[in-house]
Amino acid sequence: MVRAAVLVAGAAAAGGALADARGVALPMLVCAVAVWVVARGVAINVRSAALVALAAGVASHAARVPPAFAEKPHTIVVHGTVCGDVRASSYGSAFPLATDSEGTLEVAASGAVPAAGDRLVVRGRIEPFDGPRNPGEPSQAALAEERGVRAHLVRARVLSSQPPTAWDIHAWIPRARAWAGERIRARIAEPEASILAGALWGEKGALPPDLRAEFQDTGTTHVLVTAGLHLGVIAALCAWLLGRAGCGRVSSSLGVIGTVWLYAAVSGAHLPSLRAATMLSFGLAAHAAGRSPFSWNALGAAALVIALLWPASVDTLSFALSFSCVAAIMLFAKPLAHAFAGAGLPGFAGETLSLTLATQAGTWPLTAAAFLVIAPYSVIANALVVPVVGLAMLGGIAVLAVTPLPPLAHVAANVDGVLLEWIVSAVRFVAALPGAHIVATPPPAWAVAVYDVAMAGVAFLARARRFGPAAALFAGAVVLVVAPPRPQPHDLRITLVDVGQADGIVIRTPAGHVLLVDAGGRLERGPAPDGESPAEEVGERVMVPFLVRAGVHRVDAVLLSHPHGDHAGGVAPVLRTLGAGVFADSGQIYPGHAYRDALDVAAQRHVAIAYPRRGTVWHTDDGVTLRFFSPALPLIANTRNDINNNSLVFRVEYGRFGMLFAGDAGAEAEERILASGADVRADVLKVGHHGSAYSSTPEFIRAVSPRYAVISVGRDNLFGHPARSTIDTLRDIGATVYRTDEDGAITISTDGGRSDVTSLLARDQ
Repeated sequence: MVRAAVLVAGAAAAGGALADARGVALPMLVCAVAVWVVARGVAINVRSAALVALAAGVASHAARVPPAFAEKPHTIVVHGTVCGDVRASSYGSAFPLATDSEGTLEVAASGAVPAAGDRLVVRGRIEPFDGPRNPGEPSQAALAEERGVRAHLVRARVLSSQPPTAWDIHAWIPRARAWAGERIRARIAEPEASILAGALWGEKGALPPDLRAEFQDTGTTHVLVTAGLHLGVIAALCAWLLGRAGCGRVSSSLGVIGTVWLYAAVSGAHLPSLRAATMLSFGLAAHAAGRSPFSWNALGAAALVIALLWPASVDTLSFALSFSCVAAIMLFAKPLAHAFAGAGLPGFAGETLSLTLATQAGTWPLTAAAFLVIAPYSVIANALVVPVVGLAMLGGIAVLAVTPLPPLAHVAANVDGVLLEWIVSAVRFVAALPGAHIVATPPPAWAVAVYDVAMAGVAFLARARRFGPAAALFAGAVVLVVAPPRPQPHDLRITLVDVGQADGIVIRTPAGHVLLVDAGGRLERGPAPDGESPAEEVGERVMVPFLVRAGVHRVDAVLLSHPHGDHAGGVAPVLRTLGAGVFADSGQIYPGHAYRDALDVAAQRHVAIAYPRRGTVWHTDDGVTLRFFSPALPLIANTRNDINNNSLVFRVEYGRFGMLFAGDAGAEAEERILASGADVRADVLKVGHHGSAYSSTPEFIRAVSPRYAVISVGRDNLFGHPARSTIDTLRDIGATVYRTDEDGAITISTDGGRSDVTSLLARDQ
């Protein structure tokens, strides 16, 4: 403990910040005081008391950090400077804006696309970032805080724009980045230019979605985000240059520390790069003092400073990734390098492979939790890519340095282009290997913690040359992460996922069958730009991750109520990622991109297509029945919206429980169902058409007579859903109304008799 006292202090500080973030600061303080009392009279009592005080101080500091933005949404006019990369699309632009009065805002604006460093006057609606709105979902507010962004500014319009001024310090870094981006893209083609921009300064480039997915599948996404690898390359380059200039160990270390922090600022001063700069600074300080730069005390000192300066970051995945990576390198890199050297592997190859194996051993459970995939070939991919990334960064710096000399810049760009093409080719080659994409449900935190402890045990056993027990312990830890014991509910569970102004509903039967009713999306206006639909983005960002986090790796049936983009948007992404046994469709002709793409993917994946009609009944092998009431032939025609009126309408039955799904059916469809004499009574009603005034007639609601009514609807939507008349109709019959815009995800669970409705945000009714 004496030799690693700073490590203990850092762990205590991080523990205090984490305890406060998780709402258990008081129990943590009580335990700390108890440890201090017990430790009295022992030689380390003073140190223990200091650690306890430090942990309590960090927890108190974290408690005083205010939320980024706690006000109600309202419209404002702000003056500010575009302080980061501008992302343009067919729907407008998005960019960070350093404002004069509201801090840094993430702006989504229509109209002319501004340039980095421009001085703007912008009018828009300021809104807080969301916390989790669906079970297992990451907090967008926490991610925004990590980027230093205070709030959204949505539905924004640029009222005036002025070019950058020399005195505006907010414009210096974005202008420099924009200049560098222009020079690189003038000489290096895409997507290689975006990969280089991501490696050099963390630009969120416009990589093709398929290539970005391949980086995830190969465990190499980290090369696109400025962090420890990239700062290490810059530190090595700076140290070499200072050494060539004749600087001594102390002056070189101090110069590298200053360069590292400048580079962290240029890359956006986000918490991952600041953490990496802090960790490198302590390593360099140790080197300047004649100590080993890779020591547990240096790691502890970095944790100590980070917990004091940025306590909120301790409770983040990127914090865990940073420290797990470094700790794994310290535990395993040298022993592995010695083993490879003994096996006759050349020095550079052995060191590269040992670093790759060590980092992957330390981080793969966390990357699986972050990206919801296990990358079985990540060691191969990283061994092929990571060394070349460092060379490509140096090549990119050379391109920028010799820009005034076009012939030299052209040569440097050609050489760097070859390196970047190697990266792309290696990623695509590895991603194409059999089994490269393994869908992974995030392991619980306790399983990851047990894995980390087990890895320390593996290192201890390996150093004692007890390789058999070490291998067994490693295998057991891997199995625990991949297949941890999880509770298996035996009720019927139906979850309305909060997908905004759309529908996306997951039904899990008692035996674990999964039925997906619609899959989120957005209404599509006109042809899809570049062959892609914004409707599918919602499915990719919300619906697919929700299913995977819930442990769903295959869907038994997809039921698409009707082909509009706000219901069909997520179907193609779900089918691509998870597949399905059957695709139930209303069978209407509709040209929307998301719907046509869903049909194409279903054909490619050999998913059977079914067209349920009135009177169709499906049964599962665990007692769940689906009884269809609509559509019926001939399909409804010549109404306000025939596509909506021919939605699939059906009831899910289990024991004495029933829930009616009305799709977007309108008054004409409701009248037709009632005229058929169907018994549509149900305990729960999924209200039709997001609560529109053109559905949910009093006659239909009385016939259903639900105890609960659930509405999938977007906040502040432009359609005015749900209509006041619909809410009044539902409440007049005594139904309790839940809405995803106010309640987040809504879950109905039943054992076939009793039923419960809960919402993620637990709003009082």
